Order: sequence, then structure tokens, then C-alpha cells
Amino acid sequence: MGNWLNIESNNYKIFCDESNHLLYDSSDLMVNGAILVPANKVQKYNKYIKYLRHKYNYHYELKWTKLFSKNFDFYRELIDFFFKSTMQFKATLVINKSKLNHKKYNSTHDDFYYKIYYFTLRHFIEKRGFSTFRIYLDYKDSRGGEKIKKLKFFLERKGIANNIEIFIINSKESQILQLCDLLIGAIGYYNRKDIKKESQIKNQIVTYLQMYGINLFATKKDMQKFNIHRWDINVYSK
Repeated sequence: MGNWLNIESNNYKIFCDESNHLLYDSSDLMVNGAILVPANKVQKYNKYIKYLRHKYNYHYELKWTKLFSKNFDFYRELIDFFFKSTMQFKATLVINKSKLNHKKYNSTHDDFYYKIYYFTLRHFIEKRGFSTFRIYLDYKDSRGGEKIKKLKFFLERKGIANNIEIFIINSKESQILQLCDLLIGAIGYYNRKDIKKESQIKNQIVTYLQMYGINLFATKKDMQKFNIHRWDINVYSK
């Protein structure tokens, strides 16, 4: 299907997703993730993922919460494609989120949520200061317009909002956003201590990512292709 590794442009698209982002939900960790793609590669990459879908007769929305053991070959080849491409992935993994002490920092959980987004996005943006970015967030609820406004404001405060546009899209519309869901799902699943990890297909995907040398606990800070920053609230709150 051609060479995926040719020269990048100065225009990028970033596809973002998160899991367990509420303060009180089914898990005591949250994962915020993003995939950076050169803008001139997005159409080509989407087309190739659709080709893989057709090859494996996979007609579902790709979601970590809805995986099928019979489709492991599809998931495996999708992961292979990610590592062969120029896509880069960054995740911020928050541990022990129930111990967040927002009052201590005169803050709110919403503020913390956007701070996590900042830590994820700056990994890509600060190193490409003269580039332009179109950021795509997964649709969660009717507060999408407010979410865009607040995130833009927070990024402006941190000095990385130049040449940025932010959009809300439905994950069904984006093959790359669905891939992001798969990757953050694997990170969250690997790091959870409150569940029995008995899913064969989820364990297979975790093992396959580890075969690429990925430490799903946390990675070295300078890793570019697949980077996980581990944020322990027990440390943050002291």
C-alpha cells in the first residue's frame, strides 16, 4: 500500500479521546490519549484502515469496550499499521484520581480535566511551534461547544494555542479516533487493579503491544512513537 514514512508536512491533525474521565465512575484511573497525524496523511491512513476492515469483514465501530476474539487478526494488523506509519501516540495516565484534592489547589475537576488535556497535547505542539493543528475531540454530550471554548482558553493560558483549531466529531466518523480508543483502552485495562483481567481478546492486544517493546505502565519521557506519562495523584496531592 505504499511507503508510509515519507516527509511530513507542517500541518497536523490530532485525534483525542479519554476514558473514565469523571471524578466518580467505575474506575479509579483515567486515560487521556491523542494520535498525531500529518494532515496530508489522514486521508491515506483512513483509506488503509477501511481496507483492513474490508479485508477482515469488520463492520463495527472499533471500541475497547466491544471487542471480538474472532477479530484478533484485524486488531493485530491495525496495530502493525500504526507502528509502520508516521502516526504518534501520547497518553496521560492518571492513577488514584479519587484522591484528587481540588480545594487544596483552588481548582475543580473540570480544571484538572483540561490540565490533563494540556499535558497530552503539549507533547506534540511545543516541539512543532511553527505548525498548524486541527484538534478533534470525541463527542460525549451536548456540552461540546463549551468544551472547545474551555480547552482553547486553557491552552492559551499555557501559551500553546497559536495556530490551533478545535472540533467535536463523532468517533464513528474517524478511523483514527477509533484507533485512539483502542490504545487508551489497552493502557487503562493493563493498569486497573480492581478487575479480574479475564478477557482473552483484551489480554491478547495488551501482549501484542508489549511485543513492540511498549511498557504500558509508563514509558520513558523521550519516547516519540508511543508515549505514556503516568501521573500518580498520591504524589501530585502531597
